Amino acid sequence: MQEPAALVAAIALALSSVPAGAAGGPADPYAALAQQEARLAAIAYRLTTASARWCPAVTPQPGWILGDLRRFPEGDRMAAGEIYGRADGPFIAAVAPGSPAERAGLTRGTRIAAINGDAILPAGEGPTIRIDTAIVKLYSLDPAGAWTITDTQGHLFRMAPAPGCASAFRIEFQGAQAAANGILVRVTLALAQSIDDDAQLAAVVAHELAHNILRHRDRLGSDRSAARVRQTEFEADRLAVWLMADAGYDPAAAIRFWERHKRPLVRATSHPPRSERIATIESEIKAMAVARAASSTARPALIDTLPPLE
Repeated sequence: MQEPAALVAAIALALSSVPAGAAGGPADPYAALAQQEARLAAIAYRLTTASARWCPAVTPQPGWILGDLRRFPEGDRMAAGEIYGRADGPFIAAVAPGSPAERAGLTRGTRIAAINGDAILPAGEGPTIRIDTAIVKLYSLDPAGAWTITDTQGHLFRMAPAPGCASAFRIEFQGAQAAANGILVRVTLALAQSIDDDAQLAAVVAHELAHNILRHRDRLGSDRSAARVRQTEFEADRLAVWLMADAGYDPAAAIRFWERHKRPLVRATSHPPRSERIATIESEIKAMAVARAASSTARPALIDTLPPLE
């Protein structure tokens, strides 16, 4: 494990490619944001914890989405404060049903002062640095151990263990519709609002989570040729099938998403056409069914044997 300051810097660097939100959208964008954060918290908690047994890297998954008023334009922070509270500090933006966060009594707007007694002292003033610092502290904990949250009023919340695939999650107002950078999965508010079916939203989140699990950012390195990026997209589509099935979502929802969503989520030059993605997903669903018919504990082949990116 790196020293805290070095790890904060490393994660902040990874997260620096993800833009902070800028207000826009519906008349009350923060109410809409909170609604979609609640959906994302529930979906992310199910996806990460259900597949923890085969994820190569696990962390405590409290079942929350973290927020900070610094993410929003200064002139909008009063409006955001109506939803999240106006006190300073990183806060709980959403809590997943049945999660350690809910069972501990954490609610939207709770300000986090310390994790396991270790104060949140960010090494910078960026819009998400305090959230990133909390992620660092969370990642340093034993995934199978109990831990605590202290709020800014001095109240102590005891968190039950809940190991899950390592990743944090966020909804933004702007940027690529869906993305992952090794540490964080993000989707835009517009995309989340456009998907009424939770299973189809889970398909998008599972695909991005799969990018993190498969270390695609690191494996691509500086060589992000179209062919190599397309290979990572197919890998993420395949692994997402297993993530969805483990979490109780119908993997075929990914097919329904692509049948409805006619355009790629990012530029088409580096991403496969949807017909090929659908074929890949259908093939992996069949392969998973065969594998799990032979053994209920079958693991995704990609986890044990990562092919080289060519």
